[in-house]
Amino acid sequence: MKFGVQYYPSHWPESQWAADIAKMKEVGVKFVRMGDLSWSAFEPAPGEFDFSWMERAIAMMGDAGIKTILCTCSRTPPPWLYRKHPEILPKDQNGVTRYQDGRYAVAMSHPVFQREALRIDQAMVDYFAGNENIISWQIDNEIGCHNDCYGDHSMSQFHAYLKEKYKSPKALNEAWGEHFWAFQIQEFEDVPRPFENPHIQLEYRRFLSSLNVDFGRSRYRMMKAADPDKPVTTNFQNLYWDHTDYHALSNEIDVNGMNHYPARTPELALDCLRGDKGEVWVLEQQSHLAAIDSPTGWTRLWAWMAIAHGASALIFFRWRQCRYGCEQFGDGLLPHSNREGRLFKEFAKMGAELEVLADVIEPTKPDSKVALTYSYESRWAVKASVYGEEIDPVYEAVDLHKSLAKVVTSVDCLDPRADLSKYRLVIAPRLWLIDDAVANNLRSFVEAGGTLCLTAGSGIVDEVGKCFAEPRPGKLCDLAGIWCSDFVGTKGLELVLESEVDTRLSGLRASVAADEINLDGAEVVAKHGNGWRKGLPAITRNRVGKGQVIYVGVRLDTSEMLPLVSWLTEEAGIEQEFDRVEGVTVYERVCDDYRLLFLLNWTDEAKAMSIGSGWADAASGEAVGEEVEIGATDMRMLKR
Repeated sequence: MKFGVQYYPSHWPESQWAADIAKMKEVGVKFVRMGDLSWSAFEPAPGEFDFSWMERAIAMMGDAGIKTILCTCSRTPPPWLYRKHPEILPKDQNGVTRYQDGRYAVAMSHPVFQREALRIDQAMVDYFAGNENIISWQIDNEIGCHNDCYGDHSMSQFHAYLKEKYKSPKALNEAWGEHFWAFQIQEFEDVPRPFENPHIQLEYRRFLSSLNVDFGRSRYRMMKAADPDKPVTTNFQNLYWDHTDYHALSNEIDVNGMNHYPARTPELALDCLRGDKGEVWVLEQQSHLAAIDSPTGWTRLWAWMAIAHGASALIFFRWRQCRYGCEQFGDGLLPHSNREGRLFKEFAKMGAELEVLADVIEPTKPDSKVALTYSYESRWAVKASVYGEEIDPVYEAVDLHKSLAKVVTSVDCLDPRADLSKYRLVIAPRLWLIDDAVANNLRSFVEAGGTLCLTAGSGIVDEVGKCFAEPRPGKLCDLAGIWCSDFVGTKGLELVLESEVDTRLSGLRASVAADEINLDGAEVVAKHGNGWRKGLPAITRNRVGKGQVIYVGVRLDTSEMLPLVSWLTEEAGIEQEFDRVEGVTVYERVCDDYRLLFLLNWTDEAKAMSIGSGWADAASGEAVGEEVEIGATDMRMLKR
C-alpha cells in the first residue's frame, strides 16, 4: 500500500525541504509524487537543462525512506517556448487561439509541440532512469485535459486520420449519408470543422482521444526502453470528463491511476477508472478544495473509501497549499502558514492506521458479481445528437451505481467490450452506440446465463453514429425481444409505472426520456400507469439461452433506482448479505485466504450494524460480535 503526498520542490526554498521531509516521515509518508508541471524549472532557458535540483530532492526523500513516483512534464511548456513557437497554442472551433496563461495549452497534433515535448521528456527519462529511489514513472498529468484543438494543423491531421480509416471519400459518404444537406465530399479535405453534423463531431472526438492515447503510448515505450523494470502509470480525471477514452489509454500503461476528488465527482469513478485491472493508484487524493467545506473526519473517510474500492496507492494532493498562482487557495494538507490543523491530523491518523493495516490490505482486491458498462463512444454520440448533454449516459450510470452500493459490496465498471464472463448481472445504461464487438460480447454473456439490463435509448446508432435500419435497440433487438418505435425526451412530465410481477416496481416515477416499446417475444414486467402511455410496456424481460435481458424503457428518477436494482440483483441470483444501516457504506476486498469488510459511518453519531458471525477486528485480531458499532464519522475494518 503506497501512502504519500504530492510535493513540488520547486515551489519552496531548498532550505525548507529537509523540514518538510522530516515531517512527512513522522506521519508515515512512504511515497511522494513529483515532477509534473515543472518544465520551466527543468529547462529555464532553451537547451539549458537542470535536473539536479530534482535529483537532490529525490535523494533527500530516499535517505528518509520515501520513494518517488516521477512524472514527466511536457504538456505544460514554459513561456519561452510559446514566445518562440506561438503556433503550438490550440484553437477552438471558432478559430480563436487559447491563451497560454493556464495549463496544457498545447495542440497535441502540432509537429513543433511533438518535437519539443519529446525532447524534454526523453532528456528527463534518460537522466533519471535507473535511479533506485524512483519506484514508478507517471506519464505527465491529466492527459487530454484542456488540449482540444481545432486549428488548421489539427484539421489537416484529422483529414489524414479519416483517410486512413475510411480509405476513400466514397466509403465515408456511404457511412455518413452523402446527400443530406448536400453533404457529399470529393476529397477528405472537404470535411469541415465539427459544429452540427453528428458524424463529424463523433469522429473528431475519436481523433482527439486517439492523439491523447498515442501520446501515452509513446511515453510508455520511452520509459520502458530506459527503465524497463519500473511500472508506468498516469492519472485519469474526474468521471465527468470525456476528452479521452480511458479504456483505450488503460491499455497503454501498467497500472491505472486516477484523481479522487469525491466532493465533486461520484463514487462510480473509483470503479470505472479502476477498470478491469483490479487495482488503481489514487495519484491525487482530495485533501482540501477551494470553496468546498469538508466536514471533520471526511478527508480520512474519503481516503478509506478509495482503498475499499481497490486503491493500492493513496497519494494526497498535496503536502502544502501553494502561496501563489491559480491554485493558491486550493488543495493542501497544510495551510500556507505550514501549521498543523484539522486536515493534517486526519492525514496523520490515517498514516498511523496504514502502518498496521497495509500488509493486510495489500493482497486483497474487490470481487464483484455485478458490472456496469461505461462507454465513452456512447457519451460522445449522445452529445453529438440533438438530445445532447441532458441524456448523457454518465448520469444514469451514477444513479444506478449509488443504488447498487446499497445492495452489494463491490461493483466493477468496464468497457462493454471487456470480458463479462465472471458476472451474474451486467447493467448497460444507455448504450446509444453499439457496434458488432459490443453486440457480440453482450450476446455471449446472456446466452451463457447472465442477466443483462439495458435502459432507454440503447442501440440507437452504429459505430459511425448512423441510425440503424433495423428497429431499436439495433443489433440487440432480437436479444431484448422488443422493438422501439420512438425515443423521446419527457422532461417536465412525470411517468408512473405499474407492475404485477413485483410490487416494488409499482409506483416508480420516471422522467427525462422514454422509449415506445413494442413486444416481440419479451414479457412485460411493468407498464406505464398514466398519460397516453397507460398500459404500454415500460420494463420487459426476454429469456435467451441460459440468461435473460431486462429492458428498462424509461429514465427512472434518481430516488427510484433502489427498488429496480434490488429486483435486478435478485433476478440474477445475487443475495444481499448485510442489512444496511442508513449513513453507513459497506465494501469488501478479498483474497484466497480471507475477506476484508470496510464499514464507513458518514454521520455524526455512532451506528450499530449486524454483520453475522466470524469477523474479527483487522488491526487487533480480536473477535467481534454479530453486531458491531462504528463510531461517529469513523470506520471499522474487519477480517474473516
